[in-house]
Amino acid sequence: MFFKTAYEPHESGLAEFVRYIITLILVFAGYFLGQIPFLLVVTAQISERDGTLSGSAVEDFAANIDFASIGLDANTGLVLILLSFVVGLMALWMCIVVIHKRSLKSLITPFQNIRWSRVGFGFGVWFVLIAALEILSYFISPETYQFQLEWKTWLPLVAIALLIMPMQTSFEELLMRGYLMQGLGLASNSRLFALLVTSAMFGALHLFNPEIQEFGLWLMMPYYIGMGLFLGILTLMDDSVELALGIHAANNIFGAAFVTFTGSALQTDAVFRVTEVNTTFMIPVFYVLAAGFIYLCARRYGWKDWSKLYGPVRARWGNEALNDEKNIDDHLVDSDS
Repeated sequence: MFFKTAYEPHESGLAEFVRYIITLILVFAGYFLGQIPFLLVVTAQISERDGTLSGSAVEDFAANIDFASIGLDANTGLVLILLSFVVGLMALWMCIVVIHKRSLKSLITPFQNIRWSRVGFGFGVWFVLIAALEILSYFISPETYQFQLEWKTWLPLVAIALLIMPMQTSFEELLMRGYLMQGLGLASNSRLFALLVTSAMFGALHLFNPEIQEFGLWLMMPYYIGMGLFLGILTLMDDSVELALGIHAANNIFGAAFVTFTGSALQTDAVFRVTEVNTTFMIPVFYVLAAGFIYLCARRYGWKDWSKLYGPVRARWGNEALNDEKNIDDHLVDSDS
């Protein structure tokens, strides 16, 4: 069902492949356009601090993302970083409506309404799991945690995290697990191909994150690609992006508002700052939590057909088969079962 929402026959005009290419160009153009305020403010602050603008100063800032070093508060810096994702999301929405003649909801679910209970379940359970993991990590290495709660900066941070950060996570989910997974699945007729490629692309999106420089490519890529696989599996098994939307939002909001660490892409005034991250412990435990969450969802939602992860998107090609699929009930029952 999830892939059916992506098929929109166009009797004339642009080929579907061209529509995808144009959409991706415009979406990434919007993303980079959204970075302009960040670049203008950062370069202006560096110039004001140093009296000139040098390439080495810009490189040093990019390596550390320390807004205090250029006279900016962390909340302003966070908003500037998130702007690019907000503009990217708006560009994706525009392209889906104007170029593909579809609704943004078609990237999320084939059901009549978005099942917000799914989003809430993903958010709530994942938030509790990563909080429990953080508490365990604290008891293992309490000396690495620095309490830094300042209400005057933390309360605005919470507002930013709740109001703007979901746009960042939704952009990544709708682009990767929605738009590209649907498109690659239809093009290849392979669910597994769509899952693996979008997971690798999700990892590639994070190649320039400071965590890569801090902890190393070969340590962080298994995490990012693993997160992509985890969210992709949930999307394919549930025929929607709803669970993935909730999990991704919980993950980033927790990291921004409660526990940040040296080398994180989110340098915020969180409640705690971790000075040393035990990645050899945290990353394997993430895989355990991900597997446990998938098992929990399989029990809760009655997932039994695991061929949804590797089977064909449709049984056969051709306009007749495609038209048969499109004529299947357009108003599917909204259900949590």
